[in-house]
Amino acid sequence: MIVKNEEDVIERCLNSVKNFVDEIIVVDTGSTDKTKQVVKKFTDKIYDFVWCDDFSKARNYSISKASYEYIMWLDADDVVPEETQKFLIKLKPNLTKDCYMLKYNVAFDNEKPTFSFYRERILKNDNRCKFIGAVHECITPFGKIERLDVAINHKKVKSGDANRNLRIYNKIKKERTLNAREQYYYSRELFDHKKYKQCITNLQKLQKMPNVWTENRIESLNILSQCYQNLGDKEKSLMYLFQTFKYDTPRANICCKIADYFYSNQIYEQSLYWYKQATFAKDVIDKGGFVEQVYYNYYPYMGLCCSYFYLKDYQKSNYYNEKAGEIKQTKEFLLNKKLLENFMK
Repeated sequence: MIVKNEEDVIERCLNSVKNFVDEIIVVDTGSTDKTKQVVKKFTDKIYDFVWCDDFSKARNYSISKASYEYIMWLDADDVVPEETQKFLIKLKPNLTKDCYMLKYNVAFDNEKPTFSFYRERILKNDNRCKFIGAVHECITPFGKIERLDVAINHKKVKSGDANRNLRIYNKIKKERTLNAREQYYYSRELFDHKKYKQCITNLQKLQKMPNVWTENRIESLNILSQCYQNLGDKEKSLMYLFQTFKYDTPRANICCKIADYFYSNQIYEQSLYWYKQATFAKDVIDKGGFVEQVYYNYYPYMGLCCSYFYLKDYQKSNYYNEKAGEIKQTKEFLLNKKLLENFMK
């Protein structure tokens, strides 16, 4: 682990790993709180690293201190759920692969994961096990790879420096040209900072670059669509959504956004079609994609409910509202239920 000022969460994390790991290595990048004192309850393998605006260098330093055949990396605000702990205890004596991918749950609704993707998590500790990227660092999966149907939960409790990543990327840009992965994440930072015109310029540049991972290419088109939506150009926004179909089968979130366009223009037959396509879409987590569960069920069900309502098909409207309610009983679901009861009398 690499940490800085994590006294609020580090004990929670280490309690979730202490029963199945052989050593805990914590590299501190400049804490001024009680992080180190908390960590000392669990390990004496605490090392200092002078921060240099490069997450990979810090993480690779932490790996260099590992003495066992396999390593597992975590962030301080990660938690290993009990079911994952039990699974890993059984797996540990039988590790044979080079890279084990685990699900990473990063958003929740009443403890139910709503946004997940796979990360390289347990790796053979050899010269292939190296992080790359100053920001949004990763280890390129190598050798024999296995995806495990267990998860790590990311339980963030505080916000960090919102400008840090953009600052690091701007520093890199002064020294050299960004590679495709860096270009993608730099563009995302621009979007998050509401620099939509800059984001568009950089994402269009990304589209012309070779060796762009398919998932990043599709998501970059989705972000381009959002940029134009936020700038008030709905036609270009729609155009970029359709461009995603060049690279893979339609994604649920893309189908929902296309449906939203037609719904907002009161073209309900078209919105029905695209909301239905979202419900048929297969999630892409096994391809390494990012999965927001709401777009596969609740969101399109609500869209179908509203589209059928304006087409005066109240029976079908009620059917899809009930389907949405099976996922979660929101305020919108309850309001629709009350409204539809009056129309179906």
